[in-house]
Amino acid sequence: MQLSSVKIWLLKFLKPIVCIVFLFFSVTANAQRPSTGMWLSGFMPVKISAKLQWHNEAGYRTLGSSSSALQYLYRTGIKYVVNENINTTAGVAFFFTRTSFSKSNNEFGREFRFWEEIAPQARLTAKLLWQNRFRTEQRFFEATSRKAAYTAFRFRMKTGFVQQLYGKWSLQLADEYMQQITKGKLNFDQNRLIINGIYKCNNEFQMMGGYMWLAWPASSNQHILLVTVQKQIAFNGRQKRK
Repeated sequence: MQLSSVKIWLLKFLKPIVCIVFLFFSVTANAQRPSTGMWLSGFMPVKISAKLQWHNEAGYRTLGSSSSALQYLYRTGIKYVVNENINTTAGVAFFFTRTSFSKSNNEFGREFRFWEEIAPQARLTAKLLWQNRFRTEQRFFEATSRKAAYTAFRFRMKTGFVQQLYGKWSLQLADEYMQQITKGKLNFDQNRLIINGIYKCNNEFQMMGGYMWLAWPASSNQHILLVTVQKQIAFNGRQKRK
């Protein structure tokens, strides 16, 4: 058999195999949660008084490494500052989440939440802060073409440390664990391990960038790039800059 004949035979033999493998991976990629992603967040707390703040938070979460949206969100509420070491917040949130991990699917499911939290903290040293957050969420999912409407109750516990490095720079290391009750069953929901660099421009504005390892049930996990900006507004005028 001549060499050219062998090449032609190999091409004819391999072509359907390559097509099947490509199709398999395409279907798998669409069916499975992406291993990467980016979460862009913006916070704009409005200081009403020394004790009260209006919480505002918006987020855009990508589908894998693309710029396509996996989820949009808006969270709002009222925060009450008990003292410098503890505060409480309660409010509502709106989430819009793509119903599959395929870019060709343009259906987004709607979710409404009530949420409540208490956030105590303690200063361990002049430059080291220990932060905690305990949050509950009552989640209401509307029906989509893939799922019927359902409700869930989620409990979230976050603990972390913020170490001031030098000047306006700080480093945050935190972990958040979540359990959820759905259809009367309590199950592991997710765990987030976070490391962030924080640059505080002044008392009104700061930026954060970092990495999150996000663990889901059934040994699924993601590597998330985090980008966050926060701008505080005061009803009684500009705050004193530092």
